[in-house]
Amino acid sequence: MFVSDEKCNEIAERLLLSFEVGDLHSRSKTGHVARAAMWLLEDEGLPNRWSLACVIAKKAQAAWQEEILITKRELDHA
Repeated sequence: MFVSDEKCNEIAERLLLSFEVGDLHSRSKTGHVARAAMWLLEDEGLPNRWSLACVIAKKAQAAWQEEILITKRELDHA
């Protein structure tokens, strides 16, 4: 089953909640984040493939790093 880039981004956004209030953090290993992505894939009824989970994990990690950078910039200019 093909999973669109849009759907991957949607799942990565849901994964960001685990960074905000869950057990994931900026130094979480990609494998750890990918395991969390596997649960979300399963919840969505999507293929539970490790390679797909790793792509989603990396998207979520990049988005989280961007959030950190934005927050840092805001604090530096306050």
